[in-house]
Amino acid sequence: MGQTIVTPERVSEIAARYSKLYTGAISDMLDKHGYRNQVLPRYITPFTVADRVAGPAFTGQGYPCADSSHNDTQSRLKMLAGISPGSVSVWATGGSVDCAHWGEIMSTAVRQRGSTGAVVDGGVRDVGFVNAMKFPVFAKFKCSASSVGRWDIVDWQVSIKIGDAVIHPDDFVFGDTDGVVIVPKDITLEVLVAAEDVFERERGMREELRRGVSVSDAYARFGSL
Repeated sequence: MGQTIVTPERVSEIAARYSKLYTGAISDMLDKHGYRNQVLPRYITPFTVADRVAGPAFTGQGYPCADSSHNDTQSRLKMLAGISPGSVSVWATGGSVDCAHWGEIMSTAVRQRGSTGAVVDGGVRDVGFVNAMKFPVFAKFKCSASSVGRWDIVDWQVSIKIGDAVIHPDDFVFGDTDGVVIVPKDITLEVLVAAEDVFERERGMREELRRGVSVSDAYARFGSL
């Protein structure tokens, strides 16, 4: 595959095209070209009614906090100031499991900066309020406990790791009801075009099968998927 980085001007267009597809087709194309660790762990699923997200990654890293009096508000405000329009907020939590790392306020704040969704290797709360915003959040679990004094934001726009997937700033994130896949930023367009081709051929095969055409004949017509 060649290297074609998506420019900021094309983010909305590319995200709209990805959103018409599904994670399975994208994952298959990544596997086909040797990128076999791009799917986030199976436990990261949509916790909101809005269950589809697409855009370049705005990455963040946090870790459990041992000091219950500590407050990371200033780091959080600096991070929010850097959110870019069209981005998806993607957070690694350093194994923190005793609080929510995302909720209504964070969703509101990043959406005001133009973010289109969040993917969090941790907890989410305020789901009812987030649903009312129609803002997609993919997470590991729900938890009502605040992150203040339990978890600190440490860095952002750095390379992070969730499961076996390494996510770099501006890698392309796509999530649906089957999970989340990460497309390396320099092959975002190539993977998109390849997945669109598979999507169209699968649609043709599906229509043939519904008409009663045999699987072997339909496969012969539409080729290997």
